[in-house]
Amino acid sequence: MLVDRVELFVVAVPLALGLLSGGSRHQPPRLSLTQELSAARLSEGDRLLVTVTVASDEPLPIVEVLVAVPAMVQVNDGSNRVVLDVDPAKDADWSFVLLCPARGRFDLGTVYLRFWDRSGLAVYETLQAKPKPVSVYPYVEPVRNLPRPARTQFSFGNNVSPRLGEGIEPGDIRPFIPGDRTRHINWRASLRNQQLYVTRFHEERNADVVLLLDTLSDTGAAPLSTLDLTVRAAAALANAYLARKDRVGFVEFGGFLRWINPESGRRQAEALVESLLPAATHFSYVVPQLDRLPVRVLPRQALVIALTPLLDQRFINAMNDLVARGFDVILLAVSPIEPTRRVLRGSLLDDMACQLWAMEWQVKLGEVRRCGLTIAEWHPEVPLDAVLAPLVRSRPLFAARR
Repeated sequence: MLVDRVELFVVAVPLALGLLSGGSRHQPPRLSLTQELSAARLSEGDRLLVTVTVASDEPLPIVEVLVAVPAMVQVNDGSNRVVLDVDPAKDADWSFVLLCPARGRFDLGTVYLRFWDRSGLAVYETLQAKPKPVSVYPYVEPVRNLPRPARTQFSFGNNVSPRLGEGIEPGDIRPFIPGDRTRHINWRASLRNQQLYVTRFHEERNADVVLLLDTLSDTGAAPLSTLDLTVRAAAALANAYLARKDRVGFVEFGGFLRWINPESGRRQAEALVESLLPAATHFSYVVPQLDRLPVRVLPRQALVIALTPLLDQRFINAMNDLVARGFDVILLAVSPIEPTRRVLRGSLLDDMACQLWAMEWQVKLGEVRRCGLTIAEWHPEVPLDAVLAPLVRSRPLFAARR
């Protein structure tokens, strides 16, 4: 009107109407948002499918949705941020895939929303939080070569006991006495001696196994830190021993003592995995002592398998104390060199430092062996089953009577 240009007035009218329509709304539009997860319990390395659905009673031309993702998971396929056009007649949805490389627990369900009106000038932001817990459990590697316990219990199991009775492993031969079963007669010995002889067999019993986890120190980065490796080894050993009908217990030796009494069965397997999931290092001025544990946690006849990177002298002293008290102890030493190399830049100075550290670690292994501890040295690139195989061959088949 001022410059006598009609086209400027035509252009200004829609903008003015947009400003008036945008300013008339004081509340963000109402919408419903649902989030579905493909699973609530996963193992390390599994993928989680997340599906988000947005519905509204009124048309929403531009809706920006951002699903908050914890730092311990990674977006593997798709995107956790999307811009949608919501129609009242049809719900808008999209999916993306998360990769869970490391163990732990996290909540998924916090969603940030941002949407505009039709003018594009009024922006509204809101937050919806409906947390859904997700648990990522350590990967359980199959283990066949299990070290034999030196002592057995009185319940039925798969370990050959020095006691003679019902079993399949031949023990000794003695003369036949009334009451012996005829199917136990050793005909070869009877014909040779012209007298009936019977074969006696070793009983098959279960054993107590206690997994002792060192959480005093850790090196490397998840999911390949020394603590992550020891947790996976503990989960694999617990699963294998429980499959053989043994009783398995757990002790976390770190900033504080946490333990589970030795038991058997599927319920014990669930309890052990749940206990291994939150294992972490905790600083404390209090030095834990294994002699403060209840007797039922560390039975005298139990096989103690200690999992440690041998970085803290307090743990080594505790193992020497167990050996001095007469416990059967096996030390699974996880090399800290390889996990540390992965987080370094790989320079010449880093390589020299790792080589010197590797030599010092071997010296420490020799000192621990001279104290009477049985050690299995484990480097992460070697399968756990191959590391335990020499222990199976070196340990006696039958335990000595005690």
